[in-house]
Amino acid sequence: MAATDAQASDTRPGRPAAWEVAALLALLLLAGVARMARPDLTEFKADEGRLLSLALATSDGDIARHGIASSVGFPNAPLSVWLYALPLTVWPHPYAATLFTGLLNTLAVAGVYWLARRTWGVPAALAAALLLATGPWAILFSRKIWAQNLLPLFAVGWGIGAVLAFVEGRRPFVALHLLCLAVAAQIHPAAVGLAPATLLFLVVFRRRVGWGWVLAGGALGALTAVPYLAYLWGEWRAGGLAVSTGQAAAAVSLDSLRLALAITAGHGIEPLAGAGFALPPGAVVARWLVVALVLAGIVFAAVQAARRWPRPGAQAGFIVLVWLLAPALFFVWHRTPVYIHYFIAGLPAACLLVGAVVGAALDRRRAWAKAAVWAALLLVAGLQLAGWLGLMRAVAAQPTAGGFGVPLGSKLEAADAARHLLAASGADEVLLAGDGADPQTDDFPAEFGPLLHGLAVRAVNLNAEAVFPAGAAVVLLGDPAADGPAAARDLYTATPGEVVAVAVAGRETYRVQALPPAAAPPPAVALPAPALLANFVHIVGHNGLRRAASGAVWDLHWRTADNPDPADYHIFNHLLDATGARVAQADGAAFAARQWRAGDTVISRFFVPLPPDAQPPLSMRVGMYRFPSLESVPVLDAAANPAGEAIVIELGE
Repeated sequence: MAATDAQASDTRPGRPAAWEVAALLALLLLAGVARMARPDLTEFKADEGRLLSLALATSDGDIARHGIASSVGFPNAPLSVWLYALPLTVWPHPYAATLFTGLLNTLAVAGVYWLARRTWGVPAALAAALLLATGPWAILFSRKIWAQNLLPLFAVGWGIGAVLAFVEGRRPFVALHLLCLAVAAQIHPAAVGLAPATLLFLVVFRRRVGWGWVLAGGALGALTAVPYLAYLWGEWRAGGLAVSTGQAAAAVSLDSLRLALAITAGHGIEPLAGAGFALPPGAVVARWLVVALVLAGIVFAAVQAARRWPRPGAQAGFIVLVWLLAPALFFVWHRTPVYIHYFIAGLPAACLLVGAVVGAALDRRRAWAKAAVWAALLLVAGLQLAGWLGLMRAVAAQPTAGGFGVPLGSKLEAADAARHLLAASGADEVLLAGDGADPQTDDFPAEFGPLLHGLAVRAVNLNAEAVFPAGAAVVLLGDPAADGPAAARDLYTATPGEVVAVAVAGRETYRVQALPPAAAPPPAVALPAPALLANFVHIVGHNGLRRAASGAVWDLHWRTADNPDPADYHIFNHLLDATGARVAQADGAAFAARQWRAGDTVISRFFVPLPPDAQPPLSMRVGMYRFPSLESVPVLDAAANPAGEAIVIELGE
């Protein structure tokens, strides 16, 4: 048995037979369809939008020096941005980047097949590729624009380089191994967990290491990081590299080991479709069978490495075993929360271990036993795929019921409606009016900014303001579900103009509306003479206090400056009673000065906690200050001299 064990064979399979080619093509077709079909039905949230925005800018020639911010606030490397810029240079559309992700992950399936076939034979290759092609998380992490979703192909390249260099003694391939490590670590920091594995391989296989090639591969990998390192150096010297871990003290847990298994079996995908979604019983059983297969592969590789170390198959199994375990062990001690996507790089290794143990189980078995093993494996893969299809059906029907969110296709529908309405109306710009106006911190502008790439776009915080330009414009209103107590949606919806509504799951989610020139509604109470501030803002009126639940709503009408100081300003509103005492206060950020245009009218809306015992007549003391310095912006008199820090507006009874 040992002499003919396919897992320990020193000979590699020859040229593939026609049936093998057909089987491989069928597997790649299955993997490709699962990863690239229905690009409209993919997740697209703030991180995806920020990454797409940087990639689009890079494809236009504005080369990114860093990626999006990490969960701890540290800027990521720009390599994922550069990779996504490649397809966008050919087709500057979100689907280009989405399909690119699926294509690279399909190639990763092919790479797993090649490595397993070369090491353990054709049955092992078919089993490993089948598991990777149909794994729910493997598919889900292949279907959206996300830096870590690019990892599998480079992790497979890292593994191939290791086997060729350290097992087969092909010394130049250590350069491939190190280059893929450098690329993977820059794509997402979680891939740094592969670095200890590389160091271990260099020690264990030191007699086969070509140190000149190690230096060459290390230099090449470092070269890819030079622009990023130069950026970090510049930011560090400027004092701009603050990091927050989000966790007060380091923790030790085995969550990483659990998640390294869960990502292979599809554990934890149900919340994407909401609390009401449940996998069919067969899919639940299948995931536990996958866990059992991975554990069997781990034991098999460990036993082979201990008992048959001289055999190439045993040494390759050791490399794949370390490949799986190194990232998991790397995060046993951690200062940040551990997420399942941290273990994407180890996903191919788990499938390779399953391939190895399945190949061993099939070796020299009777035909009926082999047929039973293949039937069981195909059934598991089919049930896994059925579970994923059920999830996608649930998401398509109710995408906002769980963590999936509004899919890319619906957001593109709203963005395309804005494009068409902009062209049809001859408007100058698109206003993105949703929950927040800063694409670095707020989801709505981060998502829709890149979907409107190439157009003049400004972002408006609909929960605090409404902006009306002097010229014609198109406003894209965000989801009403995100509206707060100071939402200014009614100020737009009451304005006449063509409207296109975009519904998701039968509910109007986005509204695209044409705004005629100077469409701002007049204030209910206009000031006799607009108040001029030192930043050239004119306060022109207000809408009075309107009582609401546990308070009141207050609208302040003002016009922006022609040449604003691009500082951050806040507006303060002090509610005064008959004695002049302050009984309530509402402060909030003003429409960002960097976005001011000549002729803009801004209506800032505030929720004021109105006390029931305030003695009338009431008045409102209003002014602006710089933020975060809190330096007041003086009010100017007719001669443009400072005349105070605020104006007082009488409200009456």
